[in-house]
Amino acid sequence: MPHSTSPPGAVSARETPGVPRLLAAAVRLAGALPATRSTLGVVRGRHQSDRLRAGALRARLAERGVHSTELSPLPEPGERGGGYGLPVRAVGLLLHTPGVRPEQAMRAAALWRLPLLTERPEGAAGGEPGALGGRRSAVIGIHLADRGYELALHRVGLVSLRPDPGPARLILDNEKITVPGGRPLCVTVTGSGLLEVRGDSFGTRRVRRLRFERAFGAHRLDLDGTPVREVRAPLRMAAEPGRLHLLHP
Repeated sequence: MPHSTSPPGAVSARETPGVPRLLAAAVRLAGALPATRSTLGVVRGRHQSDRLRAGALRARLAERGVHSTELSPLPEPGERGGGYGLPVRAVGLLLHTPGVRPEQAMRAAALWRLPLLTERPEGAAGGEPGALGGRRSAVIGIHLADRGYELALHRVGLVSLRPDPGPARLILDNEKITVPGGRPLCVTVTGSGLLEVRGDSFGTRRVRRLRFERAFGAHRLDLDGTPVREVRAPLRMAAEPGRLHLLHP
């Protein structure tokens, strides 16, 4: 019996369902990339098993003549330190490692404005053999008072860290509203690329952008259901239509 050249405990890319389709699609797309951006960025997870999966996937790509590089995942919401690990300029397409949570790869794709090749979503109808599906989705961009930037795929929450901070002001597109600063604010992005803003004092509004200002004290910023950091007014949010570009075989 031939000896395996894989390291002990390695996870073979061939063992994960859907990998052959993903590899075939990656090879096709790599061949269509411009020469200056012909590298595939394989976005891995944080654990050792995720590194092994990414390494196995890169080995399969190399067998097919496709150059790739391994990219570190983005910091999880709430983690301090570390930048966004921008990929080298030669990267023209991101590839999600099967078996790893896709949210980090999706955030990376949106932040870096690169298309992401990933597995077909559960329940999605299959197309013709060899055909590629895809979609572009809006995300929520958040511009902070300290000139920082955050991004949410689906939902943003603002929660006051003071019991009675007094009134705050919301500017929804061009409409100015005074709201109780102690009430939570929830913002989601719709399929049509608008922000849906919900608050106890004004119900639900659909707008393209909002500004939160004149609020006293710190607020907690939640991204996609996860507490991230303390922020202070003013801050701006805007729907960014089409910023997340997903492809699937």
